[in-house]
Formats: sequence, C-alpha cells, structure tokens
Amino acid sequence: MDNMSETSHSSPDAAALQTQTRKAARSDRPCDTCRKRKSRCAKEPDQERCVLCTFHDRECTYNDAPQPRRKRTDVLDDGVASVDGTVDTEIRPPRKKTKGTQTDDDRTFIQPATLTSGRSLLDRTLGLHRTTHFKYIGPSSLHEERLLDLIHRFYESGNGEDGCKFRRVADSTTFLSKSDRHTLFSADVDGDLDAIEQFVRPHGPGLVDLYFRIVHPSYPILHKGVFLEKYGRSYREFSPPLLAAVYLLAMDWWEYDRQLSSHAKPDGEALLRIAMKALTGVIHRPKLSSVQANLLLLQRSGGDSWVLTTQVVAIGEELGLHLDCTSWNIPEWEKGLRRRLAWAIFMQDKWGALMHGRPSHVIASNWQMPRVSLADFPESAADDDDKEGSTEVEKGRLLFIHLTKLTQIMAQALDILYNPDQAKIQELLAKSGIQGLLELVKPMAVKLKEWANDMPRDLRMEDVKTRKLCSNGYLHLSYFVTEIIIHRHIIRSLTPDTPLALRDLCREAGKARLERAIDFVEDLRPEHLQAFWWFASPKSLAFIRTYGGLLWATSSTDAEAEFYRSKLEAFRWSLKVRAKGVSFVAAALQEMDESLQDIDMSQSPVGRNVFGQSQPAIAASSASMFSSGNDAETQTPMQEDMALHTMYEGQRFESIETTPGFNLLELDGASSHGYLSEVGEQNFFFPGLAGS
Repeated sequence: MDNMSETSHSSPDAAALQTQTRKAARSDRPCDTCRKRKSRCAKEPDQERCVLCTFHDRECTYNDAPQPRRKRTDVLDDGVASVDGTVDTEIRPPRKKTKGTQTDDDRTFIQPATLTSGRSLLDRTLGLHRTTHFKYIGPSSLHEERLLDLIHRFYESGNGEDGCKFRRVADSTTFLSKSDRHTLFSADVDGDLDAIEQFVRPHGPGLVDLYFRIVHPSYPILHKGVFLEKYGRSYREFSPPLLAAVYLLAMDWWEYDRQLSSHAKPDGEALLRIAMKALTGVIHRPKLSSVQANLLLLQRSGGDSWVLTTQVVAIGEELGLHLDCTSWNIPEWEKGLRRRLAWAIFMQDKWGALMHGRPSHVIASNWQMPRVSLADFPESAADDDDKEGSTEVEKGRLLFIHLTKLTQIMAQALDILYNPDQAKIQELLAKSGIQGLLELVKPMAVKLKEWANDMPRDLRMEDVKTRKLCSNGYLHLSYFVTEIIIHRHIIRSLTPDTPLALRDLCREAGKARLERAIDFVEDLRPEHLQAFWWFASPKSLAFIRTYGGLLWATSSTDAEAEFYRSKLEAFRWSLKVRAKGVSFVAAALQEMDESLQDIDMSQSPVGRNVFGQSQPAIAASSASMFSSGNDAETQTPMQEDMALHTMYEGQRFESIETTPGFNLLELDGASSHGYLSEVGEQNFFFPGLAGS
C-alpha cells in the first residue's frame, strides 16, 4: 500500500522516465543471481525476469554493485555460450569445488547454452529439466480434458519453470509436471554420479571424446551439443545411468585413443553394476535421458535384454514419444531428438521381438511418429572428427534412416508370418498350399527390392574411407536376417504334398540366401569389424546358423545334409578367427553354442524328417543338386540358375498353372528363385552386398 501511495503522488512522466532508466540500466548488466554465478544473464522477449530467476521462481534484482570487468573472451569460463550466441562444445574436466560449498541451486540448475537464435538449448523442453519430469496425460486417464481446459487458463505456461502442475504443448496434448525431489531413489543421484566418475577418473573426457567419435555417429540418439555443453561444466548435471552408459560403450574402443591406451582400463563390470542400479531409480522420474540410457545400455555387447526393451517402450510412452510432436510448443531441436528416440525405441522393440521370439509391444496404431529425416539430426558431415578410427557422421545419419525403413518391412514379415495366432496362415496353406504362402510374401519381397534400390552409395559395404571405421555392416546384416525370416517360414511350410519342382525351387532359394549371408560375413574388413554394431548383431549372426540348421534338419539326402553341416562348421570357424578383439562376434559364438550345443550334426537327419521318409523322388533330385563332383564345384551362380531352370523346364508349370493367377513362379531363365522372379534376382540383392 505504501508503494502504491508513493506512486500515486508522482507525476506520470517522472514515473515513466524512472522506469525507462531502470530498464536501461538493467539491460547493461546481469542480475544479482547471474552475477554471483558468473553466468550469462539471458532474458526471453517481453519477460521481466531472466531465465535463471524464472527457473527458480525468484525475483530478478539488481542491487549489488557491478564488479570490475575482465578482458572479454569469445567463450565464457563455464563452457557456455559467448555473447555472440555460439556454443562452446570443448570437453573440459569438471571443476573441483571445495567440499561443502555446493548449494542445492549449484547442483540442480542446468545453465542454458544459447543457439544463434538467442534461445536457450534447454529452455522450455519437456524432457531435459534436472529437477522436473513430465508425464503424458492420455485420453482415458483420470485427468478429464474438459477440466484441463479450465485449469489451463490459470496456468498459461506450465513449463516446469514456474511451479505449474500442467503443461499443454498442443491442443488436447497435456503433460503432468512433477518434481524429481520426492521420487524414489532421488537422494542417490549425486552419490551414483560421484561413484561413476570415480571409476573412470581422470579418463572421463577421453571416453566422451571416443564415444562421439565412434559410437554416436553410428547410433545418433544423443544431442551432442547439449551433452558436451553440460559435460564441460560438471558430470553432476547428468542422469547417472546415461553417463555410465556413455563411458561403458566408449571403453570398447579404449585402444583407439593414444592417451587412454597407455593406461589400465577401468573396471567395466563394477561400472555396469552402478549403471543398472541407477537405471532402476530414474524410471520413477522419466526423462529423455532415461530413454537414452536404457537404449545405450542395451547396445552393449551381451547387454540385450527383452525385459529392458519392454521397459524403454513404457518410458517412451510416459514421455509421449509415441505421438507426433511436429506442432508442439517445444524447441525444434527437441522435436528432432524425440523423433530419433521414438524410432530407436521402435527398432529396439521390433528386432528384440524377433530375436527373443516375443510379441511386439509397439503397436502401429498407437505409435504415430512421422518418418525421421536428415533435418532431425543436428550434426552433419561438417562435424566429422579427423582423428583416425573415427566414424563418418553423414553415413551414420543415412544408416539410421534406412534402418528405420528396413525395420518396418521386417516388422510386417514378423507380424504376418510369426504371429502367435497362426490360424490364418494354416488356413491359407490348407486352401492354396505353398503357392498361397508365396503370394503372401510377394509384397514383402517387392518392398525389399524398393528399399535396396533406394540405398545411397554411401551405405554400400565397399564405401570405406582411409583410416575411418565403417558401420554399414550392421545395416546389411539386418537386411540378410529380414530375407532369412521370410525363407525360414517357407522352408518350415514345405510338406510331402508340395509339388516336387516347387519344393526344390524353394529349398534352392533358401540355400542361396544362406550362402550369401555367410559370404557377407566372410568378406567383412577390419574397418567393418572394429566399428559399432548394434544390439541385434550377435543374435543376427547366430540367426544365420540357426537357419542353416533348419536346412540341414530338413535335408532329404545325406549329401545335402553333409553340405549344410560343412557349411555351418566353416561359418563357425570363420567367426571364431574374427572374434579376437571383436566383442559382437564373440557374443555371437556364445549365442550359437547356447542354442545349438545339444544338436549332433555328425549324425545325418535323413530318415528322421518328413522329406526323407516319404519323398524318394526328392532324394534323387536333391542328390544331383548337392553332388560333390568337380563340375558342381566350379559352376558360377548364373550357371547354377540356368541348370536348375533346365532341369525342371517342362514339368513344373503343369502343377503351377493349376493355381489361377499365380505368377510368382514364372521363371525368366536367369533366376533359380522362381517365386521372386518378378522382383528379379539381379535387383533383389542390392549393390554392395558381398556375393552379389
């Protein structure tokens, strides 16, 4: 009341002048809080309080006298943005602080680094506040949308900076804001971070550098600028499992840093135990960093887990990653990060479901994210690291995008062919036989061809730069597995009633897929083997051997069985000699031993399977196909195709043409894979695959 009285007795002109003078003075220097922190005092347009004071909901005061100015530098000491708006991404070791001097505000506030637009990197984000987490409010939840409409009028921003309970980012899209402080295990955060850093000290900066040189370009689910800007100030600004996951993955390339390689490697097992314990805590306050940590821990060699995969799907849905954020009121760079994380979860779920034989938890009708594009990746070729043993950023962006498209094709095959409810497949086989199944898989084959034709040259296996690692291998391996799951189901579905010619065509096609997949692995160069391989790679290699085991088990002659047995033994040996220093190959060998160790392939399966018992004609024809004579060994793939076509010409079309409209078996004389003839053998295997 006293202030109002004084103002009422002052002239309007004098009051206006006084206000303008005060604002001008304030614009020339930082507020008291920012001055004490020695940080840049940044204000949003039309805001009276700076970002820091708004964040802590305190008055923005200018009472303290200005301190003597120091010489201006391009980048402030804290590793934050300079006054020209650029971001310092140099990795600096954390500052040492005197014990007991750190305040709660020092620990929890994330200093915003500004972009060229003048906005803070961390301002108005949904998933990157250290003290607050946001949970998506679904349409069927206890929060009624009509009531939220009324509440939202009183909570205009609801952005986690002003204590609001709700934040609305778009029409009918609202998040519940909650403080991290009172969540389960929140008190353990600083202790976990200190323990993690203690394990790697003083090698933390070197490991972060390794991570962004080798892992991040191949699996870009972090925002490099945000991570480095925070790391430049203190490791205590991170989610403990995320920091540990970055260190753990980087340690796989310890020898690729000259300084690190001269020291003993930290205890990875102990670091992993802390990371997994900390991961249990952060799920109670979900952030984008929780998703990133979960995904990265799953990428470790031997770290694949279906339970953790289902967990990351649930966290993603808590954060609204299953929704299209294009129109949301959040920073553009966060939209790109959210899209990348959404697709990373999608791929983790689908490939995990395949490898573990589990039903997928990501339902297409519920996950509405748009396709990821190059614009969603903040780094480009200009951000490539020139150090030897690095990975190309541009190649990694293209790889991620192409893998999302391949995963959609694989997911379709998985859903149709390996759905727990096989009633439709069985009905189709009963009605139309194997021909009906081949018609069913034809659209998948066409999509694979289109995917292959769209592949950029940069993603071919031979595109290897001098002294650079090439991560294209895991994309191509995923392609082979997608082929194999289609052929695996076809081989399983062959019966004694399948026409002889059609049966042999299907098995010859299956044989070709196995041989090409094995050739691909044998042609891998050191630049491929030493690069990053994602979580599905070990099981994908084991998947090839399992598929070969199926072909062996369904062999109709001893010669055919011996061919597959020797092929698989050679494949295992090929992996064994490559396993030294290549963790994903070593993990693949372990997967193979665990899944096939009780199977004795020295004993022929002929006489123990349906084909050997009731198809003597099949045995005769197969014997010629798997002859060990010199002529068979020296035939080229094209000669083999032509020989197979000649062998069955004149007899197979009689049974095939009884199915009206069935045209997948119209061989053109250049392909042994009749049911894929419309795709074309030359085009079905895209350029760049070994053996094509």
